[in-house]
Parts: sequence; C-alpha cells; structure tokens
Amino acid sequence: MAQPSRTQRKSKRRKTNRILNTAIAVVVLLIVVVAFTIFSGGEKEEVTPAPKPKTESQQSAANEQDDQSSNVSDEDQNATDENANDEEKDDDEKKDDEQKQDDQGEAVEKDSDEPNVEKEIVNPNWTGVGTSQSGQHTSSFDSGSVDWQEKKQALSYATGISQEEMIVWYISGDGPKGAIGTVSPKSDPNNAYRVYINWVDGEGWKPVKVYKLEHNDKGR
Repeated sequence: MAQPSRTQRKSKRRKTNRILNTAIAVVVLLIVVVAFTIFSGGEKEEVTPAPKPKTESQQSAANEQDDQSSNVSDEDQNATDENANDEEKDDDEKKDDEQKQDDQGEAVEKDSDEPNVEKEIVNPNWTGVGTSQSGQHTSSFDSGSVDWQEKKQALSYATGISQEEMIVWYISGDGPKGAIGTVSPKSDPNNAYRVYINWVDGEGWKPVKVYKLEHNDKGR
C-alpha cells in the first residue's frame, strides 16, 4: 500500500487545525454567551419597598389632626354664618328705624315761652291712633276704660316712650274733645313731657303738640 505524500499530509493537518480552531471559537462564544446570561440574569431588579402600615398611635394622631382641621373649618363656617346673621339683623333694625321715622314724619321743635317748658314739638304727620269705640264718643278718665287705654296709646305714640316703659303722671280734660297728659320714662321720671291730644271721630286720639318740660311738675 502506497504511503501518502508530504503534500497530502500537510493539507490534512491544515484541515484538522481549521476544524479545531472553529470548534474552539464556537466553544469560546458559547462560554461568553452563557457567562453574560448568568451575570445579567443574576442582577436583582431594584424594588421600591411598600409603605409601612401606620402604627395605631400614628393613625390616631392622623385622625386627630383631621378632626382638628374639620373643627376649624366648622368654626370658620359658623363665624361666617354668625357675621352674616348679625349684618342681616343690623339691616333689619335699620329698616325698622327708617320705617318708624317715615311713619312719624319730621317733627318740628321750637322754643316756647310757656313756663317750665324747654321746647315745643309738633309733627304734621301725626295721625289718630285708631279706636275700637263706636257711636257717640265720651271722654273717660277711668283707668280701666277703653278710652283711657287709647289715651295712653296716643301719649306713647307722641313721645316715643313705649307703654311698658312709660309712667302716666296725670291726664285731664282739655275742652269737649281734648285731653292733656303728663308722662315720663320709668328710668328717668324727671324727663317729663306734657302731651296735648284731640279726639277725631273714626280715628281715635291724635297728638296735637308735645311740651318737653324742664322738670316734672306732676311728679310725686
């Protein structure tokens, strides 16, 4: 059997070396891929820790703060409502005062030469105070009569002193259809007024004039 030539042996050796080199390259590549996979897959992803649940004391403090905030809001709302109510009340009182002034009209004050009279007050817009009496009118000075009570109403109307706060010191007749009364506030008995009133059929007693007295000449 013939021996292979030197050329053939060299060619075969080169072929074998090429195969080995290729195999080595493949093995190295596989090693690199496996190593990369291991290292990259082994890195743990950073996980954001979940918030820790509040402890009982922390939850209680948070609830208390919420309650305080709610209370402050309620107090602010209540204060706002109270201010609005006060303003509305002031407006109503102002309107009532203006209505009273309109009802009473503009009073005219002037000096008087009458003894013990500081000034005379007349209001052209005074009207009768109304009456529940019918038929022929007869002036009565009985303190329990309807006519007496209507006289007191006219005295209160003329002076602006409420009947509950008014002292009637004296009432007397002044002609067939007139009467004169002296009154003062309970809180200041010497701050007295002498009031002249006339009877008007269908309208009741109507103020005619008021004297502001220097001192109460009917006081006891």
